[in-house]
Amino acid sequence: MTIIEQVEKIVRETCAKDSNEFIYALETHFVPVVENAKILAKKLGADLEIVTLAAWLHDYASVYDAKLMPEHHLHSPKLAQEILSKLNYPQDKIDQVKHCIEAHRGSQGIERKTIEAECVASADAMAHITSFPALLILAWKVHNIDYQEGIDFALAKMERSWNKLIPEAKELVKDQYEAIKTVFK
Repeated sequence: MTIIEQVEKIVRETCAKDSNEFIYALETHFVPVVENAKILAKKLGADLEIVTLAAWLHDYASVYDAKLMPEHHLHSPKLAQEILSKLNYPQDKIDQVKHCIEAHRGSQGIERKTIEAECVASADAMAHITSFPALLILAWKVHNIDYQEGIDFALAKMERSWNKLIPEAKELVKDQYEAIKTVFK
């Protein structure tokens, strides 16, 4: 198995555990983020392996332990270090993956120093648009927000995500973004 296949397997197994409070996150978030990240990496000439590994691991702390979610951008790099070290991945590449994970969360204002980090951050934000119903599940089921507040929550999150996208990513999801805004007017 390749390093990417091994990491994907670990993430899938963790997502499948009964202890994972975000059981829906694998197909509604992780997979779309990975797909978006790979598209952007190819389009922008970024290191596909680094981007793909970081995309699989960017929210890993949240599914590993829901209590880590508020600061998952800090905990996921530590868990990535642990996982990738055990798989004998080179430390210089682990550091690149960790930077992508640390910088993916737009609300934290962490500077993205590489095109790989830009790809992962935009891929994460793109998923909030391409998998918009997942934001409604998050609002209604996880946060127990009422109907209209949940819609407002999801739309606000989508808008913040739109604003953090690089131009190449905006181009890819513009139609979906506009459609969601029209439907939820």
